[in-house]
Amino acid sequence: MNAIFPTFLKRLYRKEPISSFIIIVGAVDAVLGGVNEVGTLMILGLLTSGVAIGYRWWCIQQSETESGRKSKQLYLPSADANRSPLPDLDRRRHPPL
Repeated sequence: MNAIFPTFLKRLYRKEPISSFIIIVGAVDAVLGGVNEVGTLMILGLLTSGVAIGYRWWCIQQSETESGRKSKQLYLPSADANRSPLPDLDRRRHPPL
């Protein structure tokens, strides 16, 4: 459990560092508000965490829908593309240095 939990948190934090930070700040505010019996701080922390979790969920949903719509993009031309061959370098024109 000790080895799995930190690696799980690190993996989640690296995917979405901004929303993870906001979730942590909201959770700390909620805990401090609950311990010190300050209702407004606890509500603010819960709302902040809820908004950050909602934002993360929305980003995940957007990436899933975009991955289904995107077509395969090739960065290099295919091997059978009609392109002129590269020119041969003529080493006789330039004397060696």
